Amino acid sequence: MATDLSIEESHGSSTHRIGFAMTALMALACGLIAASSYLAQPLIVFIGPKVGLPLWGASLVMTLSQAGYCVGLVLLAPLGDLLENRRLVLLTLSGLCVALTVMAGATNVVLLLVAAFSLGVGTTAVQMLIPLAAHMTDDASRGRVVGKITGGLLAGIMLARPIASVAENVVGWRGLYILDAVILVALTFLLSRQLPVRQPDAKHDYKALIGSLLSLTRTHRALRQLSAAQACLFAAFSLFWGTAPIILMHRFGFNSTAVALFALVGAAGALSAPVAGYAADHGFGRIGRIGAISLVVCGFAVAGTLDSVAGWVIGALMIDAGVQASHVISQRTILALDQSASSRLNSLYIAIFFLGGALGSALVSPLLLTNWRCTAAAGALIASLAAVFFPGKMQ
Repeated sequence: MATDLSIEESHGSSTHRIGFAMTALMALACGLIAASSYLAQPLIVFIGPKVGLPLWGASLVMTLSQAGYCVGLVLLAPLGDLLENRRLVLLTLSGLCVALTVMAGATNVVLLLVAAFSLGVGTTAVQMLIPLAAHMTDDASRGRVVGKITGGLLAGIMLARPIASVAENVVGWRGLYILDAVILVALTFLLSRQLPVRQPDAKHDYKALIGSLLSLTRTHRALRQLSAAQACLFAAFSLFWGTAPIILMHRFGFNSTAVALFALVGAAGALSAPVAGYAADHGFGRIGRIGAISLVVCGFAVAGTLDSVAGWVIGALMIDAGVQASHVISQRTILALDQSASSRLNSLYIAIFFLGGALGSALVSPLLLTNWRCTAAAGALIASLAAVFFPGKMQ
């Protein structure tokens, strides 16, 4: 029988408190959804030849997926402040399942790229679930809940690469996308039975909703500061993970399997998310931010200084843990700024720091023309810039 839960908007707070089972379900959901957009990254060398995509254009698959995600953040995710949230999540997930099915059956470049873009749009469902979770809990435990769900999301992203590499050898890339679609259909059904109903007390239409994004950016200084700071950290993160596979293969002779195993280190870094949420709930947000930035900077220093695989592993753990801890603390603050606009504020925050990640990815090729230590120094410098933007007095 479907669980009959509802959340009514009342003075900006929710009347329902999220439990352990629901938190775990939403963390799992976010991980599975987010993973869908990263499956192509290690598989593009297999996908390209099957649809006539030349090697030089292979990056278009991930680029269009990321572009679709950004479009979804701006045009789709803000609907969480206007439409009933459960229905919005389920419709978005249904679209994602269709995109995965089209991806699996793509026989030409155009169809593949359209599916990749649509897949990116569909994965914005994670940024509908997180604000919904924030509405389902109180201030005292919001950071822990958001941290646990974000940990699931980040683990899904980092696990997607090694899982895709292994699965391709077993079922092929088309079989992997079909399997992913089947899993998400089952997830959609489960969420339809378990997610609560939340109808926002909206006093605006869609046009006004989207038009308010700019005014929200101007109104909330904390949004601008935290988004810019996280953009710096995410740029450093993207620089590291864009560079690491290439360096490890050329410097230490890693093969694709070894690189996939190394990527599991990033998934371990997701364990910092719940800890960061707990710290933020207990008034240690500022200390947590300082510690997170320091961890990222030191991670680059370790990886750049120690000429060993162990140095890379330690550096990767520190960088991932720092970036993820900072994200959880910042997102908790963003979601509490204005609960009537939480979906829009969250979308703006994610979109801005995602642009930082794109910048970090763009720096990979030119910095690789130098050497790894120069790249590590650049990553440390970019990460340290986050300290300029973080609001020092904010808990």
